[in-house]
Amino acid sequence: MKALLAGVVLVLAGAAQGESRVVFGSFESAWYAERHAATVADGLDIATDVVAFDAAGIRRHRVVGPVLPEAEARALRDVAVRRGWPGAWLLHGLPAPVAAAPAPREPSADTRSTPEARTAEPDGPVDAPGPGDLAERRLTLRSTADPVEAIVVPRYADRDLDIVLDGVLDEGVWAETPGYDGMRVIQPDTLVEPRYRTVVRYLYTERGLYVGAWMEQPPETLLARLSSRDEHINRDNFGITLDTSGEGLYGFWFTINLGGTVMDGKVEPEREFTVEWDGPWESATAPLPDGWSAEVFLPWSMLSMPPGTEDREMGIWVDRQVAHIDERWSWPALPFTAARFLSAFGRLKVPGVAPRQELSLFPYASTTFDQARNDEEANVGLDVFWRPSVGFQVTGAVNPDFGAVESDDVVINLTARETFFPEKRLFFLEGSEIFTTTARGQITSFSNNQGSAQSTGARRTAVSFVRPPTMVLNTRRIGGKGLVDIPDDVRVPGYEQAKPTDLLGAIKATGQAGPLRYGALTAIEDDPELLGEKDGRDFVVEGDGRSFGVLRGLLESTGDGRRSVGYIGTVLDHPLRQAIVHGVDGHYLSGGGKLKADVQLLNSDIDDSVAGEELGYGLLSDFRYVPRRGISHQFGLDYFDDTFEMNDMGFRGRNDMRGVRYNGTITRSGMKRFRQWRGGLRGGYFQNGKGQVMRSGIFLSNNLMFHNRSEVRTQFNYFPPRWNDIESRGNGAYREDGRLQVSAAYGTDTSKVLSWSVQTEVQQEELGDLDYLGGFGVTFKPTDRFSFDFDLLYRYRENWLIHQGGREFATFRAKDWQPKMAMDLFISARQQLRLTMQWAGIRGHELASYRVPLGDGDLVAYTKGPDDPSADFTISRLTAQLRYRWQIAPLSDLWVVYTRGSNLPDRGYATFSELFEDALNEPVIDVLVVKLRYRFGG
Repeated sequence: MKALLAGVVLVLAGAAQGESRVVFGSFESAWYAERHAATVADGLDIATDVVAFDAAGIRRHRVVGPVLPEAEARALRDVAVRRGWPGAWLLHGLPAPVAAAPAPREPSADTRSTPEARTAEPDGPVDAPGPGDLAERRLTLRSTADPVEAIVVPRYADRDLDIVLDGVLDEGVWAETPGYDGMRVIQPDTLVEPRYRTVVRYLYTERGLYVGAWMEQPPETLLARLSSRDEHINRDNFGITLDTSGEGLYGFWFTINLGGTVMDGKVEPEREFTVEWDGPWESATAPLPDGWSAEVFLPWSMLSMPPGTEDREMGIWVDRQVAHIDERWSWPALPFTAARFLSAFGRLKVPGVAPRQELSLFPYASTTFDQARNDEEANVGLDVFWRPSVGFQVTGAVNPDFGAVESDDVVINLTARETFFPEKRLFFLEGSEIFTTTARGQITSFSNNQGSAQSTGARRTAVSFVRPPTMVLNTRRIGGKGLVDIPDDVRVPGYEQAKPTDLLGAIKATGQAGPLRYGALTAIEDDPELLGEKDGRDFVVEGDGRSFGVLRGLLESTGDGRRSVGYIGTVLDHPLRQAIVHGVDGHYLSGGGKLKADVQLLNSDIDDSVAGEELGYGLLSDFRYVPRRGISHQFGLDYFDDTFEMNDMGFRGRNDMRGVRYNGTITRSGMKRFRQWRGGLRGGYFQNGKGQVMRSGIFLSNNLMFHNRSEVRTQFNYFPPRWNDIESRGNGAYREDGRLQVSAAYGTDTSKVLSWSVQTEVQQEELGDLDYLGGFGVTFKPTDRFSFDFDLLYRYRENWLIHQGGREFATFRAKDWQPKMAMDLFISARQQLRLTMQWAGIRGHELASYRVPLGDGDLVAYTKGPDDPSADFTISRLTAQLRYRWQIAPLSDLWVVYTRGSNLPDRGYATFSELFEDALNEPVIDVLVVKLRYRFGG
């Protein structure tokens, strides 16, 4: 009582004297308070102090300005509000502080950004209400916004826990476990305090890590949309990312969406996410009167981690997506526009974790009914995942069934450049990240599935071009199109030549020994058989199967940043061809994360039965500089000679090129009129070995998101005059005129039941004429269990230049329709019925004929003879799939898949409706597959 009276007297005395201070925020973390004080001092050119005080038993740290007369203090507060501190308020009088704020431990530069201060101080303790029936036992929140402090996770014996993973935190152990908040808004990257609370609790046993999360949110705003695994759509979710290396070298991410759909994958430094890995973890969610909650169990046995158990410490990052306002929050506050990510995680102390030996068996049985070939086939096989120690894993496959249960996108490619398709087979996806040598080889970044299925915020428009990756190992080559010598007098259809080859077996080993991570892979194909025609009769062309081998090692060191050097070698062995590729890669990340460098030297040694032996060399390098949050610069330098070749087991768009590239981006968030703006400037200049400019351009992009979460995207591209030495297929180079390309797109908020997008594009063809593109898409999600997506692209092309063989080219007036549809119905979060269909139809009318001159130069027009056939053409390709999937248990599924596809030969003057109807009625793929795959052990 005396202390209270003394405080009142001091306040009244200060008010009487007219002395005041401006308060710029209050924090539980002294570290954040010091950083905020420094920001205010720099921004307003004033002296600031951090004063500690107690509020209902909780220590806080108040950022205050200098002691001023009241009038001057009010004027300072008004200036602060105008300059970006709207929560500033006046403290009258000068009561003595409880104690001086302790000096924080200062992390390396640019590790975190200071969040905006709270605008008001609570009158009572900071408590998080428990979910549902825990309301009577209020759960004490121990908020830690200081990422430097490690979270000490309590350990329990498995026999002492009785946690039922139903999403409801009603077990007593959750009430006894400390909860943590401290999230900030990172998307858009305003770093302000979120409008709702998020309380996360951690505990672990010798089997794994348990995570419980309570998310405050008005129940009428919850969005619980179900989807396929790893599908990014706009909905409420909660995520955990663990740096199990403890040193920012590699990690695993897990996301549980409200309703039960999950996403997972791996992450490499600094922010290279992949979705190819799937783990046998468990989770559940539950809606609540005041929000929703989630329970997650992550078995240690599925996670790679270095040896050692006594003082094991992991990095952690937790995030939350709030769909109805399209915001992502996280702790620590690490926006994707900042320099660091994986190396700047918070810390979890989990001493004594030593995963036990794991043996998982994945037997499968499948039956395939091929109606197009009147064939029926039954298969059984086994995949084996064995982890004898914490740092080593062996994956094997006996009579593997690599038939995909998910069809590839329909892509019409009339160029000389190969189309890239991402890997979808589980055996090759597991542990594949060790074989990725640079960021250019990240498969996730190059997905062709660009519609609303991969969208949050504003709806995305479909795209017709995605730049392919550059990778030394492309596992789609293994078991892909066979290497067969087809006799000249035998005709084999293109779809028969492109069919996959059966594999006899494959084995893969990955592991870690100290700072060394390594991997090895080998696979053997069966002898391919192609069905063709000879002298009007069926004829089977037999070939020899290929053998594949890969070896990878990566030596890494951390401390002040990250440094690593690696080696990768691939070999393909076949009687007609042997291909060996060696690569050495180096990586550097500065201590503050602002500078990142990736460099790779490559060598190829090809021995072909026809072309002979050739040696080739290549270099690719990428440098990224992030001077501050929201600004990024990327530079690239490439060199590949004309004899370098790595596409026997890798993927590279072309050889014989050398040049530089630049990509700069600026992101601004939290503006008065707009939610976020992102601008980009890209450019590149590349020559071939003759000194001819074969790729160059300047590209400007502008993305503007409004506060209603709709977005406008514009693009302006200019391609200067250049030489084309690819499309003639080795028959010379020809000049192309400079070209312009302008595009615009608009998308609406995907959190709504109905969202839509439109796009338009105008570009010049190689000979200067214009072509036009228009697109429209709509997404309808009336319930959490049903969704319908439809996208339509239409392109009109005038003087479209297409190779006709040898040195011959022709131009065409063409119309191109490409509709795409997907419909999903979920019986539950684990049972899905999906119908997809994609069709591409093109009609081209020949306009003129050209030749590439001998010795390179401008295309030379010529007139066809009266007896020369017209080059008019039609294309009609369709893929449709009806798929039922039932997830019986983690990584255990029953599939029933019907796939129908067509690739019609030229139909002359057929209409689009006739082309579509014939594509439905004349399939070259008509297959029903029933497949059961079950996981034992673990």
